[in-house]
Amino acid sequence: MTDSEILTVVRKLEQCVFAPSEFHHRDHLAVCVFYLYGGDLETAMDRMRASLLRFTAHHNVKGYHETITRFWMRLVEQRLDRRLCLGQAVRQIQEELEDKGIINRYYSKERLHSLEAKESWMEPDQSGGCL
Repeated sequence: MTDSEILTVVRKLEQCVFAPSEFHHRDHLAVCVFYLYGGDLETAMDRMRASLLRFTAHHNVKGYHETITRFWMRLVEQRLDRRLCLGQAVRQIQEELEDKGIINRYYSKERLHSLEAKESWMEPDQSGGCL
């Protein structure tokens, strides 16, 4: 993705232009990288949460999940090489983390699908490791 394409993805999320079916995992990762380039993990997490909550409210869907969101933000932050330009960093993260199933190495279905995990951060309970 070019910087311009990344900015377009961020704008479309923040302005709720995407339909829910159009905002894919690769787009989430691009927004994660963009937000992390603009601040520390907590600032980026606050911004991601606000964007996703606005997006889901706008589309009247109940899709926000705190543990899943924070999991991906933390994983991207750990792997992010800030020495790269934005476009290169997004491509690298998208390639490394393209498999959405990675989260299942860290969480059991029961924990991840619990109401508590949806509403607040829960640490991983599988052998995938700590974040």
